[in-house]
Amino acid sequence: MNAGVFACVVAMLGLANLVCRFILHADLSYLMPWLLGGAVVYVFGPPLVLWLFTGRSAGE
Repeated sequence: MNAGVFACVVAMLGLANLVCRFILHADLSYLMPWLLGGAVVYVFGPPLVLWLFTGRSAGE
């Protein structure tokens, strides 16, 4: 489920980047790595912390 959420977030960031580039004429390519990194931490960080502290995932 987390991978699906991450794929949707990446797709939305890509569409937002296209809108900003071609409609608003603003280049946000310098910001995309930071936004992708934030999405990775937001989506995969809590399950990773839960797995490290308890030794099992949330689905168990």
